[in-house]
Amino acid sequence: MDPTDFDGFAKNYTDILSKQLNFFENDNLYFAEYKIIKLKNLIRFKPKHILDFGCGVGRSTLFLNKHFPDAHIYGCDVSEKSLVEAKKTAPFADFFLISDLSQKENKFDLIFISNVFHHIQPEQRLNTMQFVAASGKAGGSLVVFEHNPFNPVTRHLVKICPFDEGVVLLRPSELKQLVKNAGITHIQLEYTLFFPSFLKWLRFLEKYLHFVPLGGQYVVSGTL
Repeated sequence: MDPTDFDGFAKNYTDILSKQLNFFENDNLYFAEYKIIKLKNLIRFKPKHILDFGCGVGRSTLFLNKHFPDAHIYGCDVSEKSLVEAKKTAPFADFFLISDLSQKENKFDLIFISNVFHHIQPEQRLNTMQFVAASGKAGGSLVVFEHNPFNPVTRHLVKICPFDEGVVLLRPSELKQLVKNAGITHIQLEYTLFFPSFLKWLRFLEKYLHFVPLGGQYVVSGTL
């Protein structure tokens, strides 16, 4: 990840995302909360210290606080300008640069990562996964969301997105292997984001579809 790239998008990141998702009623915050609800259902415990790794401008951080109100929320990113915007979005959270993460090892009992790894060069992905996993508390949870390369709508949105230019999407099998090689155990894979906001009344069906590789994203989770 090049911090200068995301520094350039920090101010208008949300506006760009809104234009990208106008096919889905322009309700981009719906998808941010969608993943946090999925996260909550996956872990089924009350974390005390949550890390939003690659938090960007804090869109997910906002909903982490909403759904885990008793937890201390942290966010880190490579982009200083994004962190400035994140602090405006989520003033309750502690934000810091990813380069400072090594100073906080064994602190987090939940590490949440959303759409970060496709921005990392393939040859750097394992080192990054090992680096972030080392900051987790033994017995805690790591939950990683990524774009599903098998979904044609997702591939189209990535192709036309300015801040996704040149990225290489990860197949679910690749992400599972990265997580395993980082020492994570009890690994699970599920597909998610099947229903946009205008079909949210169908979300109860997702529990029956989690094994179908057509969701807009997928999630790999495991034990630290």
